[in-house]
Amino acid sequence: MSTLKDIAREAGVSIKTASRVINGEAPIRPETRSRVQAVIDRLGYEPSHAARMMRTRRSGVVGFMTDVVASTPYSVDMVRGMQDELRAFGKTMLIANTERDAQREREFLRMFRQHRVEGMVFASMFHRRLHTVPEAGAPLVLLNCYADDWQGASLVPDDHGGGYAAARYLLDQGHRHLGVISLNPVLPATQLRLAALRTALAERGLSLSPDLVQCGFVGPLEAEQLSAFEAAMEMLRRPDRPSAILCGNDQIALQVYCAAQDRGLQVPGDLSVMGFDDLKLISETLRPALTTVALPYAEMGRLAVRALVDPSQAPMSTVPQRVPCLLRVRDSVAPPTRP
Repeated sequence: MSTLKDIAREAGVSIKTASRVINGEAPIRPETRSRVQAVIDRLGYEPSHAARMMRTRRSGVVGFMTDVVASTPYSVDMVRGMQDELRAFGKTMLIANTERDAQREREFLRMFRQHRVEGMVFASMFHRRLHTVPEAGAPLVLLNCYADDWQGASLVPDDHGGGYAAARYLLDQGHRHLGVISLNPVLPATQLRLAALRTALAERGLSLSPDLVQCGFVGPLEAEQLSAFEAAMEMLRRPDRPSAILCGNDQIALQVYCAAQDRGLQVPGDLSVMGFDDLKLISETLRPALTTVALPYAEMGRLAVRALVDPSQAPMSTVPQRVPCLLRVRDSVAPPTRP
């Protein structure tokens, strides 16, 4: 079985340097790190986690606790972003999904403490304000959520900036009569995007008709049901139907496509459609492909890890860090064919 001494000898470095590479510590020159890693791979070296933990008093483990996000499509990008960044630092992740159950949360927090996690990320299914913050007992970063008077790092998508970019793009294409089928109005994302839309319209001397703003879901937030098809049908039956519809997410946009087809309308010839999320299963599969705004979940995951590993990159603040949402231009938006 190979030892740390074998790795150092084969790579032509000191034992301390080899140890730093194995533990993901800095600073190490990239060429040195690559040379040592090649020897590790060739010799099949497996460091003893228990020994390293006793020596460094660090577990190399980060806890990732979610409310219900692990059962949503968006969790994949969050986890991928965190794993990519953790791998660069030689660390691993424990995942726990509470399903918003207080008892399960306490059990998972106990499990994290037993594993001596170096830090914890708490992620929410949607951009929201937390009423209580988990008592992690270790450095904590909030992901996709924030809390009043929280003196720590929190990361949320810049829904206002993303909503503004979507609105500006439609206006630049010549659209003046816009409809909205939104997420639940209690969500911060909904209000931030609507505020951004109104700002973009006001800059052109335009306003948003209240009659053309509808919610794409019915029922309480935790048990809401999609109703976007019915909302879109009602909007498209109007004699003054909008030339473009902004959707709260790509799932709503899919329903708008279906409603347009049912009404004999072509996208984007008769109706332009703007999504939000950039859920690839929908945005890249629809024909025409959906123009949408990407939620930056992978980048948020990476930033959350950096905030734990290097707190200087995430100064203490009561204001959450807003991560940009990028416009993804595809084929569902075109200039209007009628005034």
